[in-house]
Amino acid sequence: MTRRRWAIAVAAVAVLALAGCGGWWLATDHHGERVSGPYGGYPGTAGTRAELGRFTGPVRLVDGLAVVGAGNRIRTGGKAETLRAGLAAVDLRTGSAFWTYRRDGHDVQAFTVSRGAAYVLWEDGLLVRLDLRTARSVWHRQLDHVTNVHLLGTAGGGLLVVAEQALVAVDPADGTVRWQVRPGQECVFNARAAAPALRVVVVGSGSTSSAGACPGRIRAYRLDSGRVAWQHGSDRLDAVAGPLVATDDTTVVGTDTVWDADSGRTVRTLRDVTDGSGTGGGLLFRADGNGLTATDPRTGRRVWRQPVPAGRTFTGTPAYLDGGHVCVVVRTTGGDTATLRLTCYAPRTGEAAGGTDVPVVAPDVDPASQRQFRRRPDAYVSDATPRTVAVTETDPYLMGLGAEPPVVVLPRQP
Repeated sequence: MTRRRWAIAVAAVAVLALAGCGGWWLATDHHGERVSGPYGGYPGTAGTRAELGRFTGPVRLVDGLAVVGAGNRIRTGGKAETLRAGLAAVDLRTGSAFWTYRRDGHDVQAFTVSRGAAYVLWEDGLLVRLDLRTARSVWHRQLDHVTNVHLLGTAGGGLLVVAEQALVAVDPADGTVRWQVRPGQECVFNARAAAPALRVVVVGSGSTSSAGACPGRIRAYRLDSGRVAWQHGSDRLDAVAGPLVATDDTTVVGTDTVWDADSGRTVRTLRDVTDGSGTGGGLLFRADGNGLTATDPRTGRRVWRQPVPAGRTFTGTPAYLDGGHVCVVVRTTGGDTATLRLTCYAPRTGEAAGGTDVPVVAPDVDPASQRQFRRRPDAYVSDATPRTVAVTETDPYLMGLGAEPPVVVLPRQP
């Protein structure tokens, strides 16, 4: 064989070796991910049972699935086991796992869902998009400095990562970071005070120390660029602890102020704090000891009020569900166990629109203190789809023990 042929042969072997290595690299899981499922046909409905599932911790509902995290009992193949880490999607028709998704040695920090996709942020900063049908990863993106995180969707289909140290806008199609901003030196974002409107995301921030080196602020960032659209200062971080956005995207409602979402102009000052209120359809809904009230946040005009039913109490935040109903949990207390009922109203008129009973799933008694929880459980709507609704039951003392709140998923009766 001539020297030229030897060179060609060696080059061919090298090319094949490199191709093999490249194929091995592409085929190898570099993130320690493990996927099981799907276990059945893709759910399209949630069934008609009175109760569709009980879970602990956050529950996200989509397409007949309840996506849940660690600590939940998951049934697969006829046996039940506790999910130690990762996510699981439970088929609400059968109560069995549709798929499970784990990473060896890692815990989930936050997750959310949309039609066709689930987004998972792990504690090491790895953000992953999963295909909702198969739980197979679509893309991975490594993020830095993300703790105490919320994942939020925007009206235009974007994805926001809101952490104490950064606000990051991610393209859901390929995981590209569109822009990111920091809260400033000695400042942190209040991740629970982030609210996306049509063109901006409004975030509260405050100081990392008791010295208050960073003043409290409400700041709006443009969703297309991350540039500051407007801001307002405050001496107290609690004043910017929970802005809410009316779903017509025209206003941002803070603790005691209503701002124009686009300009930041103060529309009006609220007479009563709105903590514990909900928004939707351009209205502000408030449930308290006097009843359930709907007001126009721009004018303060009361649109309607439903009094508290005799012998009952409104508990939790009113929830605006898909433009069709505003719902709130009503608690009746008597004897050793309270009863809960999800009661709904027409959002524009306040006309009664049906409801459904909510099982009280809080524990009977705390063994250490002998405190009874079923007497006065708090409850609120934590998620909803056109067919299902998730009600989270809480108790301040129980939460103080570090227990994850129980969640019951029900079919939408109204």
